[in-house]
Amino acid sequence: MRKEFLILGVCVACLFTVLSPFSISEVQATNGRDYATLANHLATLLQSARLVMARNQDIINTHGARVGEPIPEGVPVSFKGLVPAVFGRLVADDFMGKSGITLKQTTLGKGRRGPRNVYNAPDEWEKTVLEKFNSRSYPRGVGFGEFAKSEGAFGEVYRYMLPVYIEAPCLKCHGEPANSPTGDGLDVAGYPMEGYKEGELRGGISVTIPLKEVQHFSVNSKFFPSFTGEPVEGEREQ
Repeated sequence: MRKEFLILGVCVACLFTVLSPFSISEVQATNGRDYATLANHLATLLQSARLVMARNQDIINTHGARVGEPIPEGVPVSFKGLVPAVFGRLVADDFMGKSGITLKQTTLGKGRRGPRNVYNAPDEWEKTVLEKFNSRSYPRGVGFGEFAKSEGAFGEVYRYMLPVYIEAPCLKCHGEPANSPTGDGLDVAGYPMEGYKEGELRGGISVTIPLKEVQHFSVNSKFFPSFTGEPVEGEREQ
């Protein structure tokens, strides 16, 4: 299990590395383009983490497998349950508690199949945006964001969604049922494979940024002097 926690820890650290130069108060003073930029970066980072998990599923589940080395043959294989969707939800939940920013994976599903679990069920705003992404007139790969009212304690928020498309590693779980690893149309996690093809829209990563100041993390102005607007003593050019 140390291997899975190491991967989780690295990805969470990457998330905070990206967010650390920003405070909600700084973002509040900027325009919508800056909100969109921050939201796009966060959604892209979570998507990258998901793809890392998808590409390394065999390594995670195979005893003795190591990154960068061939998968050992004839050794025990045990599904750990740490698929990209589960990993993404765990990271997003932890990130929300520390930053106040919500990251959510969501999808309409394919055909009659809706989301695989309730965590990914879209709300009304997300449904509208996902339908927009499905439209032939909407440019591929372009995110959508706007200011909106929140029913929670934050009041006004900025909402953004980045479309997520099926890539080759995703087909192990979401591809053709005929390619089921167990021969019954189910993926390794026991869900019916939906028959996606590479390049199809799978869903989106939804980001909600509260506009009112919510300071969930400490910032040392010694390392970020721009927060005070003045050079820090000892930090001036020599």
